[in-house]
Amino acid sequence: MTSTTLYLMRHGQVHNPDDILYGRLPGYYLSEEGVRQARAAGAWLADKGIDAIYCSPMERAVQTAEIVSEFTGALTPRIDERIIEVSTPYEGRPTSELAATGWDLYTGNEPPHELPTTVLRRVLDFFEYLQDRHKGGSALAVGHGDILVFPWLHVQGVEPEALMKDRLLEYALPVEYPATASIMTFELHGSPREVLPMARYHRPY
Repeated sequence: MTSTTLYLMRHGQVHNPDDILYGRLPGYYLSEEGVRQARAAGAWLADKGIDAIYCSPMERAVQTAEIVSEFTGALTPRIDERIIEVSTPYEGRPTSELAATGWDLYTGNEPPHELPTTVLRRVLDFFEYLQDRHKGGSALAVGHGDILVFPWLHVQGVEPEALMKDRLLEYALPVEYPATASIMTFELHGSPREVLPMARYHRPY
């Protein structure tokens, strides 16, 4: 069966001097270190035969995608809402407060805010779109931390839950949480809902 390779990347480090959960708040861009990270990722991806670049509409993801595109044939990043940051009521809260809860952004959420299963559903919809549109090729998508985490858990055969994020090492992820500008490589061999992809994790700096 013809496979499709998806490089799913987290955006680079963000300038966040107030240490808050910025979520979907506008105006958050890469720090100088984030730019360096994005360039390192671009160098690693340069020989991967990328056919297309997709990104979340958030500024930090667009900026990361544009930097990487300089290394991959000047492809124009395409905005895709299915890989946008999660919707949570905790935007603007101190990160120290959220760390104390195990980064649980989900328990008790009601629409329009999301649950882990809601996030996974839209990400898998995106995977299926890529499998169909880029069959036999490779694509890059730049999203956010949980956009990487939940399909990783899916590949391990578990349904994501709110309190899994503080024990990801138990689910074969080699780090406690995906680093900024890190990349998960998913090999798609059909619908990810029917055939679990193979997945690898890489930090290119």
